[in-house]
Amino acid sequence: MPSSLPRKNSSGGGGLFKTTTWILIVICASCSSFYIGAFAGIAASGGNKFKENNNTNQIDDKELQRRVNELVDEKIKLLTSPNKIQELCNKHTCNQSAANQNHGSNEHKLFPRPLNHFANGLVRVSKNDIMSTFDFGVPPNPNSAGKEALILYNTAKALPNDKSLAAAANLNGYTSLPFTNATTATENCDSLNVVLTDIPGGMRQCFALIGGQYQSYHIQRWMRRADDGGGLKKDQPLKLSSRGHTGAGREEFVAPALHQAAEHQGLLKTYLNEVEGIKTRLTSVLRKMNKKEVVVMTCNHGQSELLMNFVCSSRAKGFDLSNVLLFPTDVETKELAEGLGLTIFYEEKIMASIPKEEAGIYGDTTFTKIMFAKILCVQLVNELGYDLLFMDVDIVWYRNPLDYFMNKSLPQFDVYFQDDGSRQERYAPYSANSGFYFVRSNPKTKHLFRHLLYSGDLLNAWYSHQQVLTVLLSEYNSLFGLKVKVFAKETDLFPGGWLYHRKNDEMKKMMKGESSQYIFHMSWTENKANKLKFFQQMGQWFVQDSCVGKHYNEIVGGDSSVTLFTQCCLAEAVVKCHYKDKPSKIPCEDSPLLDKKGKSFW
Repeated sequence: MPSSLPRKNSSGGGGLFKTTTWILIVICASCSSFYIGAFAGIAASGGNKFKENNNTNQIDDKELQRRVNELVDEKIKLLTSPNKIQELCNKHTCNQSAANQNHGSNEHKLFPRPLNHFANGLVRVSKNDIMSTFDFGVPPNPNSAGKEALILYNTAKALPNDKSLAAAANLNGYTSLPFTNATTATENCDSLNVVLTDIPGGMRQCFALIGGQYQSYHIQRWMRRADDGGGLKKDQPLKLSSRGHTGAGREEFVAPALHQAAEHQGLLKTYLNEVEGIKTRLTSVLRKMNKKEVVVMTCNHGQSELLMNFVCSSRAKGFDLSNVLLFPTDVETKELAEGLGLTIFYEEKIMASIPKEEAGIYGDTTFTKIMFAKILCVQLVNELGYDLLFMDVDIVWYRNPLDYFMNKSLPQFDVYFQDDGSRQERYAPYSANSGFYFVRSNPKTKHLFRHLLYSGDLLNAWYSHQQVLTVLLSEYNSLFGLKVKVFAKETDLFPGGWLYHRKNDEMKKMMKGESSQYIFHMSWTENKANKLKFFQQMGQWFVQDSCVGKHYNEIVGGDSSVTLFTQCCLAEAVVKCHYKDKPSKIPCEDSPLLDKKGKSFW
C-alpha cells in the first residue's frame, strides 16, 4: 500500500502563511517596486532626449533595459543576503530557517515543544492493514472496512524514513495527517505499544497521554460516579474506577468474599495434598495412550448424554478417539465413559465436590462448581508437558481439529481459542471461549494454568470460568508476552452458538454442506434440553432415546457382554424438528417459534 500525502499547505508562518512564503512575498514585492521605480526615474530623466531623436529610440530602449537590470540585481543581492533574511525572519516571527524543514526538524506544527518529550508526529494507517500486519491475537471487528488507526511517535527518530511523510506527520507544510501502510509507518519503531479501544455503552471517553513518567503497561480508568457506586452520573467528578464498572452501575470485578475464598482454599488443600500421587498416576495413563497431543474433556452425569453424542457421532464419521482423555467427576460418568471405550482418569477425592446433576443455567452454583473440574484437568495435563485440546462435551466433529492445530504452517501462538461471540466488557479484549481451546505446553502456559487453578476464589465470586481466564490471558500477554490467538466469531472453521443464533446465512451453508468447519460447539444455549433439540434439528444427534439420562447398569441390564456403543450409538443421525426459527437440516415450517420475534429459518 503506497503512502498518501495530503495536500501541501499554501500558507503557514506566524498566522496562516508559512515563514518562507512571507519572505518570498516580501522579496518579490520589493523587487517589483524597485523595478517600477527605476524604470520610471530613468524614463523621466531621459524623456526630452527621446523626443528629439526618434531615430535612436531602439538603442535607448536597450540601454534603459540594461541599466534597470543592473540595479535590480544589486537590490536582489542585498535582500537575499543572510543578514537581510534574518532581519525579515525577525520581523515576521520566524522560528527557524526554511532550510530546516525536513526529517528530524525541530519545528513541530502539530505538537508544540512542551509535548515533544513524547509526541513528535502522527500518521494514519488502515485498521485492517495494521491488524493483519501484526496479529495481536484479538478477534477483529468485521465492520472495519474504511476505518483507520493512528500511530503516535514519541521521538522524531521513530518517524518513517521518507522525509515528505515525516514532515506531513507533523503538518510541516501539509494540511492533514498522512496515510501510509503499517510496515512503512513502523519501520523505525523499536517498540510498538498497542491500545485497543471502543465506545462501551456509548460512553463519552477521553484519553490522557502523560509523557515523562515511569512507563506503565496498564490503563487507569476514571469515571463520573457517586462514591458509593452506582451508574454514570455526569454531575460527579471523575473517580478512579474498576474496568468492570459499567455505565449502568454494575460491577463485574468484585473481590471474593471470605466464604468464597474459604471454599476454594478447601479444594486447593485437597489438591495440594494429593497432587504428587495424582501426577504419578496420570503420567502412567498418558504414557499408555502414547500420544504427543491429547484431547482433554471432563463431564458429570448430568451432561452424559452430550458426552455420548460426541463419542457416537465421532465414531459414525470414522474418527479415531484414542487420543481422547476424559476426566469424569463421578462414578456414574466413569462407568458410561469406560462402556463407550474412552480412556479415563478418575480421582474421587479431588472430584468429590463436583455436583452430579447438570447446571440449570449458565452461571448458576452448579455450573460454577463444574468449572473447577475444567480448570483442574487442563492444568494437570499441561503441567506434565503435553500439548492439549480442551473441549466441552456439547461439541461435534466434522473434521479432526487436531489436524488443524498440529499443522506446522499454522502461525505459532501459545494458546488458541474459539471466539465466544459476546462483547461484554468483562470478556475484553479476547472474548475467549473456555469450552474449546488448544494449549501448547511451555513455561508460560504452565504458569498461566497454575495461576488459574489458584484463582478459584474469583471463579466463586464471578460465576464464570471464562471471565477469570480472560483476565489472566490479558495479564500474561502483557507480563510474559504470552501469545494468545482468538479466532474471529465469523470464521467457518470453529463455529458455535453465536453463529447458530445470529447468522442464518452462514448456518444455511453449514446445513447444505457448503462450509469447511472442523467442529460445531453448541454454546450460547440456555440448557441441556435445548442443546439436544438443536443437535437433532442440525442432523447431529446420534444417541438412542433409551440411553438418555440413564446409568450404565440401567442400559446394559447387568449384562457385561453388552457394549454401550452397540446399545446406544446410531449409525445415522436423528433429524427431528422442534422450532422453525432455529437452524435445521430440513425445513421445520410446522414447528412453533422459540423466540418471540423469530422468523422461519428456511
